[in-house]
Amino acid sequence: MQRYFINENLTSKNTFVFSTDDLHHLKTVMRSKNGEKIICIDINGQVYLCEIDEVDKGIISIVEKIEENNELDVEVTLVYALPKGDKFELVLQKATELGVTRVVPLLTRRCVVKSDKKKFSKKLIRYEKILKEASQQSRRNKIPKIVNVIELKELDEYLGTYNLVAYEEISKAGKHMALKQSLDKLESGDKITVIVGSEGGFDQDEIVMMESLGITACSLGKRILRSETAPLYLLSVIGYVREIGK
Repeated sequence: MQRYFINENLTSKNTFVFSTDDLHHLKTVMRSKNGEKIICIDINGQVYLCEIDEVDKGIISIVEKIEENNELDVEVTLVYALPKGDKFELVLQKATELGVTRVVPLLTRRCVVKSDKKKFSKKLIRYEKILKEASQQSRRNKIPKIVNVIELKELDEYLGTYNLVAYEEISKAGKHMALKQSLDKLESGDKITVIVGSEGGFDQDEIVMMESLGITACSLGKRILRSETAPLYLLSVIGYVREIGK
């Protein structure tokens, strides 16, 4: 059954009207008809079984509330240094499927991509569309947030209860326990921030700066992962610990 996110609170409503974009998808892409059932999720993450009343006008009626929660029980912020090419879009899509709460693009010294807040803001609409579509496909209750690109000096605003940065030198030194120790302490309702560098990783002084903010450098195992693989590995491990490995 097709799923749509509705940018309003549907708690006290019997009917509502689709947005222009969703109406186009309903009519033109899905070729839906009056009387068909769809799933709608409101701004609070509440799921509803709905029925199409007037497809041409986008008028939808609520049939019943559905008790469904497909979100992680912790909030996960991914801080990701901008990689080359279309890797960022791939990570956005897959991170959404894996339960990320918020994505924070980061500029570091070794980023090949040169950007700033003005340039990056022009891409936000496209990125938000990727997050929305991935959320619908993966049956999320909420769409992850994405913010404008930041520099390391702005990082403290996005830290949580636990904060980890993937650092390859820790792996080379054979120190593999920091990630496990943090996840062992993680409890429902906590916030965890994971930080991943671009293709060149982080400079030593960038790691020192992050450690001064209380961020723990961690290994992701014996192998060195690509920049687009590392965030997905971290999110997969968090998801396993919180949902399957208890």
